[in-house]
Amino acid sequence: MDSPTIPRRAAMEAIIRTAFQPIMSDRANVVAYEALLRFREGLDKPESRETMIRRWEDCGYIGTVDVSVLKQAIAALDLLHHSLMVSVNVSMVTLNTDRERYLRHLDDLGDKAKKLIVEVTNTASLSDPTVLLRFARECAARNVRLALDDFVPDRPKSMATVLALVRPKLIKLDRKAVSAAFQNVMDTEIRELVEAAAAVNSRVVAQGIDSQEKLDWAFRLGVRYFQGFLVGHPRQFPLLDTQASFRDVQNSVVPEEIAA
Repeated sequence: MDSPTIPRRAAMEAIIRTAFQPIMSDRANVVAYEALLRFREGLDKPESRETMIRRWEDCGYIGTVDVSVLKQAIAALDLLHHSLMVSVNVSMVTLNTDRERYLRHLDDLGDKAKKLIVEVTNTASLSDPTVLLRFARECAARNVRLALDDFVPDRPKSMATVLALVRPKLIKLDRKAVSAAFQNVMDTEIRELVEAAAAVNSRVVAQGIDSQEKLDWAFRLGVRYFQGFLVGHPRQFPLLDTQASFRDVQNSVVPEEIAA
């Protein structure tokens, strides 16, 4: 007799989990945790996640995945200190195909909406400006903060236009772009992004901060928020810290907080 078929949702929950990584200000305070999609032990490799996400986007299943992680992020709001926020990714594919379903979950947030940040992925290169702008307005109407994730500051003119229209609360620099700029001393584009972000009251987060040298370099360029292994590794909730273990950032600038 054939074994019973495992439902798609149950199969997904059997292989993925949600981990949370801190985002730190230059005052060494954790201001938010990002909900990150991770595979179960033995399967979790960055290349495996990227490949699977692309497949889910190609087949349209990414909407179900994004909603599942969103639910985990919303649940996390009840477990963290009231001063902390939670951010979560959403694919542009989801915004094109499953936007209404995603918005229904945002509608149910109530007072918790102001503590949620939704990070739209691939916004610098693959987004439809009309879809992105509409979603930005829909988030604003619900008091949900919007972020642009995986941002690559390689086209200053289009970058300034996107920021002026969308006015995101956060701009998250792509991890690989940060590493490449750090290794090749490519400071100009990141400085320009920080200036363009300040013009629309946005904050820049440097991702992939895994050394003191990289953090100091990003700080000198005007970045005031950081995420990466130096700040803290992604963890599941039983192991969540209320503060990052990193403590020795030295600076004289008092940043505006994300929630301002």
